[in-house]
Amino acid sequence: MPLAGRPLMSGLQWGSEEARANPGWRADVSTVLPGYFETLRTRVIEGRTFGANDNAPGRNVAVIDELLAAKAFPHQSAIGKRVFVNLPNAVWLEVIGVVAHQRQATLADAGREQIYLTDGFFGIGISRHWALRTAGDPTKYGAAVRAEMAKFAPGRLALTEMQTMDTTVDRAESGTRFQFLLMGVFAAIAALLAAVGLYGVLSSVVRQRIPEIGVRMALGATPAGIFKMVVGRGLLLSAVGVAGGFMAALALTRAMSSMLVGVTATDPATFAAITGLFFLIGAVASWAPAKRAAALDPNMTLRME
Repeated sequence: MPLAGRPLMSGLQWGSEEARANPGWRADVSTVLPGYFETLRTRVIEGRTFGANDNAPGRNVAVIDELLAAKAFPHQSAIGKRVFVNLPNAVWLEVIGVVAHQRQATLADAGREQIYLTDGFFGIGISRHWALRTAGDPTKYGAAVRAEMAKFAPGRLALTEMQTMDTTVDRAESGTRFQFLLMGVFAAIAALLAAVGLYGVLSSVVRQRIPEIGVRMALGATPAGIFKMVVGRGLLLSAVGVAGGFMAALALTRAMSSMLVGVTATDPATFAAITGLFFLIGAVASWAPAKRAAALDPNMTLRME
């Protein structure tokens, strides 16, 4: 099952007899029953999945994932090609289908290429994990599933744990979620400190430039112009900070690549959103000092000078 841990690892070769001389590649090997991909709604990219006739000894067929297909048979169809595996007995298998890649260990780790064989190929006769797709709330089916399993093999099967796929995913990403929660808290504190710091700097600048602002207003500067000048100063400071932070983020976020799922460490949308957020913080922090500067009385400021 996805996120149930990395399955059996096997040496893997493909293509022709000559390819057996190069045993360098490895792939994860999983055993499944017919209906597995349909139950999980795994996307079938090419060919077909296992049927009832494939679940028998001597049926040397395999389904591979899209990563293995792209690596082993680039720019060509994988259907009908052969792969050579050591399990530990060496055998050639015909590829009958290509499916979407599944994450076996964690959501953050894509894992190795995958090859799927039927339970009948090994003759195991029992599976550690079973999947059931329901039409409604899956938690309501617990008693019915236990009853059916008891009928299937009275006294010989024990269900140790039942959980929804959502619960499986939540458990798999709980550690990563906690880490990101901590980083989110620290990021919020950093943003607050940046806003307070910018507010303090601009307030100090306004106080120091009160005489200059008075002269500007006496010579015809409007309150709106003074307001724009102070806000512009704040946005300029924000731009300098954002530029430095942008360069630092490009260098440091690559260290977080192993924690990211479905997004790259240099995701353009994320960087654009954060840049916009900090400019917004800069504008908000500049608003109060700018409003105070625009409300100054030029006569009072000139007397102060």
